[in-house]
Amino acid sequence: SRKLIGETEDLELVFYDITSTYFEGERSVGEDDFRRYGYSRDHRFDRRQVVIGMVMTREGIPLCHHVFPGNTVDKTTVVEVVTDLKQRFNLKRMVFVGDRGMLSDPNLEVLLVEKLGFIVAHPLRRNDYATEIIGQVKKGFDPKSTEEQFQEVQREGVRFVVAYSPEIASDAKRNRQERIKKADTWIKEAEHRLTNPSGRGRVPTPQGTYDRIRDYLRDRNLLGQYDIELNGGRLSVKKNQKARTWEETIDGMLMLETTDQEMSAQDIVKRYKELAEIERGWRTLKSSLLLRPVYHWTEPRIRAHIFICVLALQVERWMRNQLKTASVQKALASLQRIKMGELHVNGKTVKMATQAATDQKELLVKLGVKPIPRK
Repeated sequence: SRKLIGETEDLELVFYDITSTYFEGERSVGEDDFRRYGYSRDHRFDRRQVVIGMVMTREGIPLCHHVFPGNTVDKTTVVEVVTDLKQRFNLKRMVFVGDRGMLSDPNLEVLLVEKLGFIVAHPLRRNDYATEIIGQVKKGFDPKSTEEQFQEVQREGVRFVVAYSPEIASDAKRNRQERIKKADTWIKEAEHRLTNPSGRGRVPTPQGTYDRIRDYLRDRNLLGQYDIELNGGRLSVKKNQKARTWEETIDGMLMLETTDQEMSAQDIVKRYKELAEIERGWRTLKSSLLLRPVYHWTEPRIRAHIFICVLALQVERWMRNQLKTASVQKALASLQRIKMGELHVNGKTVKMATQAATDQKELLVKLGVKPIPRK
């Protein structure tokens, strides 16, 4: 890590995120098996899993990783990670970047006690901070402008930064209206079948129709847009005007809380959006770097497998930074055509590499690798 990222004393921002990886089969190796059932980011709640936490630099290079039992709650991992970082790396200044679900109030207190900073995103629904801050700054945004805009509020040593993108707001509003229109049609059909059964198949019941409507809206993230009630066998479905008004208010908005008092509001938002780099890292681990499937059962072997995969991601990210616009996968496919063979002459064996093509030589130069000399 130190060779790949340079002097760690100069590191300013670290990005921390959690994922899980599941195992095929349900058999346990014992009571202390750390493959547990838990919240699955792969939506495989029927499989045992482990939880992986990874710390990355802003360039997307893994700094370190941690493996936890599969039933570990995200926010409980932060204290262990912070302690580990403080012990292993000589970091003069470090700013944690993450989401509010992981950086809870107790975790933020730990960061402050350890004299570490943070940039954390707040949920905008059912959140008192969001209601207060956005209500205070929303009039400062110009809906006619096409540029991203920023407002901030200072509160007791922290800053709340709100970003507003008219383009994203327009897309979000149009998408929601289309989904609501389809939902309205579907709900009317469900209510019609309830009051006018066709006589074919199972007769709809108020409770069954209520459950089906709730499931339909929940699966499309629209449940909060409606008020659904079932009283005395009477089903009532109405639009939640308060919730819809708030959705229109927060369309295109992002609210961050930070201890940083120096960076501009625009830079704070930019740094947070770099958290997407770690999401791309997870996708790379689970696809081309074959984090899953895991063919091990015991904890030491599982940890070793994950370590090798993260090490591979570290090398892949370093190659990507060196190659700039070139694809790492295409570069590897090209370099794999270089072969090492053995030449037997007069009883002697000489190892000899194949002649590198022009594109292969260019890749080796970009990666700082000296071509194998042909003897």
